[in-house]
Amino acid sequence: MQKFDGATDLRVRRTRKLLQQALIEGAIEKGFAALTVRDITERAMVNRSTFYHHYLDKYDLLEQHLNEIYEMLEEGGVIGKGRNAGLVELLKQIQRFPDFYRVMLGPQADAFLSQRFRQQTQQRYLAYFHQTFPEATSDPDRPPLDLKFTTVASAACSALAWWLEQELPSPPEQFGHWLQQLISDISASILKPQQ
Repeated sequence: MQKFDGATDLRVRRTRKLLQQALIEGAIEKGFAALTVRDITERAMVNRSTFYHHYLDKYDLLEQHLNEIYEMLEEGGVIGKGRNAGLVELLKQIQRFPDFYRVMLGPQADAFLSQRFRQQTQQRYLAYFHQTFPEATSDPDRPPLDLKFTTVASAACSALAWWLEQELPSPPEQFGHWLQQLISDISASILKPQQ
């Protein structure tokens, strides 16, 4: 692994931030499918070689951007009663770039972006619940855990899409609380043991 000194590390973070910002703005303007690496580098005012030093292609840039968002969610403890700081941070990110997230989740969503966001959400919830509820996977008469949490993740993404379509009618803290309640209620009902 390459080690960076403080100044180099700051330049790397600044470059990545510029490229991520260019990805967001370009996806809003042109749509993700039509967006090229050249579009991104011109908008970020960096060389293509610099782009390829950090990312393989636009899909890798998107993937790493989504990973950063989900790491923020995990650090903030999105799942679990009363632990929604990471979720609120995600909602604030959505509030800063609502047009980008409309491209990802709205009715006219870019198919690739929407699918990746939903897959990431599903994978994160599934991994969390495999660790938290290992016994939930052993009952052959119940739907598989990954099916249950595909449902939960899809519901969460649909709720985010609703919030965007309604032009963010509530502040991130309030909507985060509502979303946490919905996720908790859905999760509790699908994990409840059969009678």
